[in-house]
Amino acid sequence: MSVQCRVSVDDSQFIENVTFQVLPRVGESVSMSIGGAPTNLRVSRVLHLPDGESPDGSLIVLELTSKIL
Repeated sequence: MSVQCRVSVDDSQFIENVTFQVLPRVGESVSMSIGGAPTNLRVSRVLHLPDGESPDGSLIVLELTSKIL
């Protein structure tokens, strides 16, 4: 089962919804294409919002950062 999330990179505006096979946890790194270039990002925050747009009425927002320590 896949998980659809909204993604914010470095506190910018939301980009398109992204589908993950498994919900990444805080501190994990993910690789995404941004502007056509593959980019490694780290999960800095995961938000579970109860009043979302999914069929079950929830929404997951991932905040990612390019500042990998």
